[in-house]
Amino acid sequence: MKPTTTLLLSVLLAFVVWFIAIDQENPMIRREYEEPILIEVRNMGAGLQSLQDLSNRTAVLTLRAPQRSLESQQADDFSAVIDLARLPAGSHEVEVEVIALNPDVEVIAHEPRQLRVQLEPVISRFVPVEVEVMDSPAFGYDWQEPLSEPAEVEISGPRTLVTQVRSVVATVFLRNAKSQVEQVRPLSARNAQNLELERVEVEPNSARIVVPVVQPPGRKEVVVRADVQGAPSANYRLTGVKVEPPTVVLLGSPSALRDVPGYVETRPLMIEGATGEVRERLTLILPENVSTLEDSVSVTVGVAPLESSLTVTRHPVVQGAGDDMRITVSLEEVEVIVSGPLPRLELLGPEEVRVLLDLTGLLPGSHLVQPTVVVPEGIVEEGVIPEAIEVLIESLVTPTPTETPVPDETPATPVPETAEPPTPADAESTATAPAPEAGTVEPSPVPAPEKTEPPPTATPTSSS
Repeated sequence: MKPTTTLLLSVLLAFVVWFIAIDQENPMIRREYEEPILIEVRNMGAGLQSLQDLSNRTAVLTLRAPQRSLESQQADDFSAVIDLARLPAGSHEVEVEVIALNPDVEVIAHEPRQLRVQLEPVISRFVPVEVEVMDSPAFGYDWQEPLSEPAEVEISGPRTLVTQVRSVVATVFLRNAKSQVEQVRPLSARNAQNLELERVEVEPNSARIVVPVVQPPGRKEVVVRADVQGAPSANYRLTGVKVEPPTVVLLGSPSALRDVPGYVETRPLMIEGATGEVRERLTLILPENVSTLEDSVSVTVGVAPLESSLTVTRHPVVQGAGDDMRITVSLEEVEVIVSGPLPRLELLGPEEVRVLLDLTGLLPGSHLVQPTVVVPEGIVEEGVIPEAIEVLIESLVTPTPTETPVPDETPATPVPETAEPPTPADAESTATAPAPEAGTVEPSPVPAPEKTEPPPTATPTSSS
């Protein structure tokens, strides 16, 4: 074999090996792209509009690409387009063109491949605005013919849809109104079945609607005033009077209603000595020749205790201290300000308000502790005087002392002294000497010399 042929075979073999290695590391994959691609409409002719809504049409792609390239693709890396250039009015089948911006990615299929597009001339016309009242005014009131500003609007769109429009409607809610209602409401184009046609544009797309609300002759709405008599119990007060319904509609001749002052009263409601809410249904006192559909109303009178404040003195109670601690509190008493209903404050017992000092976790030493106040239900703590109390914590555990060794001393050489026998007075003094106090080290007594009898003296013999 010639050297040139051998060299070419070697190069070819190396290329094959390299291609296989690359393919195993980054293989080619065929897969359907998960995210739909929005189809863009281009070059629609002037004066034309599609009968269908093409703004949200999408295409599903099938791709073939190296694994790494496919995993890094985004929706913006693809372009799906239908080109309507030079297409006249009518129905058309338009190809969907899909382009991948990455040259390593191949679009091998997409759905749909074509879109049916119905192009129609855009026309416009003016249509009057109709007001649709959705509910009713308050009882005894009527609404009159609504007014719209503007009274008519221009609609435009594909010819088929515009010719289907029968009205442009604004909806209004009165919500039990007792006077004129004014609202700015959106407008919608409706067909003969009162269905909204979304592809038709309305200009302007909103209108100012005015609905007159009036009271017909022979009716008059007046306020109900409750006749509350008496006073609640001592230390209680009125919190309010509620009438339900608060107004009633009177029926009568225009002359009789003209003399009504604008309110009617109820029969008297006695609340003398009340200590709680009073509720009762009362009849109305109506003028002559006047009637109403409701001859009675519900009256609720609120009664509540008077609110006040009180300052009480309490001994602080220590909590959370160990048995091996000695606690010293700098103050024996603190003042607590509480508030609440006056009858409850007057019955407040000494054990119902407590002041606690929590020493949990505190080490020996001096601490400023904020007291915690416990009050019964219905009573509110307003403050403590003082806001913090000094507490001294001492440990009762005595540490074991460490013994220090005493060095040996060389005893001094005693000097011999002539010991004299103790006199009776010295013996008595020694016997009556007080015992040494505890902890006092007595010096070691010096032993007295033994008593030695004097040697016998020889008696000289007298010579005769």
